[in-house]
Amino acid sequence: MTFIRGIKACAVAVAVSALAAGCGGSTTTAQGKDEPSVKGTPFGRPVSSPAAATTADPTITPSPSDGAPLIGALKYELRQRTVKMAGAPGRTSARCDRDSVAAAKGSKITCTVTYEGIKVTWPVTIEGPAMGGLEVKYQAKPSTGILTKKGAQAHFWNEEHDYGSHLRCDDMPALKTVPLGKKTGYRCTYLTKSETDGRPLWIPEDLTVRDDGPYFIASY
Repeated sequence: MTFIRGIKACAVAVAVSALAAGCGGSTTTAQGKDEPSVKGTPFGRPVSSPAAATTADPTITPSPSDGAPLIGALKYELRQRTVKMAGAPGRTSARCDRDSVAAAKGSKITCTVTYEGIKVTWPVTIEGPAMGGLEVKYQAKPSTGILTKKGAQAHFWNEEHDYGSHLRCDDMPALKTVPLGKKTGYRCTYLTKSETDGRPLWIPEDLTVRDDGPYFIASY
């Protein structure tokens, strides 16, 4: 519902490049079998901390003035939601198939937001006034997801850099459309320690794009 407001890895001396390759070592179990000293396999390229502008809440200017028509506020918010979905700042514009929309329950309008040349259609259904008439509830779901390399890597860094190290991601295009809420085929990984035996462990995660931005889920 949305509202519009009026290990340590191996030995200390081992280089990071050796760590990324699994350190090349092994551990002998009580049964005498050799096991890798690092669980899992790294992939992709190193990811560095993102620029502050990438992680900030989307800011669209100019914002509609108080008392502006509902259509103006709606266009503004859909542009904000499109930037949030992409996860990175970008040039946006919006147009709708009608010049106005009533705040009454059941009113419908279709708006298209253009983000860096990609068009995203938002069919909107108004659900009526809320908060004493200060807000209008509506439902809207985008026609497609937008993947940005900056947005995905920034989200991955923010989510995981406190839990592990050596963050890495598959090569990704700078910008592309993807099915909403489905695996994109791109993955990221980070190094942590196994909760069971304390050994270094690479955690792989699959990237999806939801209407509120990039999303990662562990894949084993």
